[in-house]
Amino acid sequence: MTNHVKVVTIDEQKIVKQTIILTIILSILFTALNYFLQRDFSFSILRLILGVAIYLIVSLVLVIANELLNIIGYRFRCKVARESISLSINLEKGLIYSKTSEKIKNAHYQSVFLTSFSITGILPLAIGFAIGSYPLLLASASFIAGGLANFKGINKLRKYPDDCLVQDVPEDFSVYVYLESEKQAS
Repeated sequence: MTNHVKVVTIDEQKIVKQTIILTIILSILFTALNYFLQRDFSFSILRLILGVAIYLIVSLVLVIANELLNIIGYRFRCKVARESISLSINLEKGLIYSKTSEKIKNAHYQSVFLTSFSITGILPLAIGFAIGSYPLLLASASFIAGGLANFKGINKLRKYPDDCLVQDVPEDFSVYVYLESEKQAS
């Protein structure tokens, strides 16, 4: 049996532009919806400074929590060795990402990202609407838009079997897909 390798890639320049546009759209949408629901908006310099601080702190916490959840998912859902998991920071691209050096099942890979996104993307958004926190809503908008690359990658991976093996290379915006060919007749 031989392996055929396919490479699923995301155009980095294109995804950055799309993420910025989606962040702006979601920010406007969430702010307008929250204003419609809460009907409470007052402006002051102190509130602005506090809001920016909350936004920055929440954004950092969401990114770190998301990557920690990915690590937990790799370890316990994908059953990879602890030594194969790493957390990396790419200051040049402004990215924090977790990865494993092991190949994992396509279905497990997708479930790890969907689970962590649900917890760190959707839950803070719901809390933001519940308490009427504009900084939390804006941080959620940024985080949800930032997940666009993952969703585009997952969408491309759905055409491959759930049990095929994949290996993520987040620094290259790529995932290697390992497909087994049929056994050769002997």
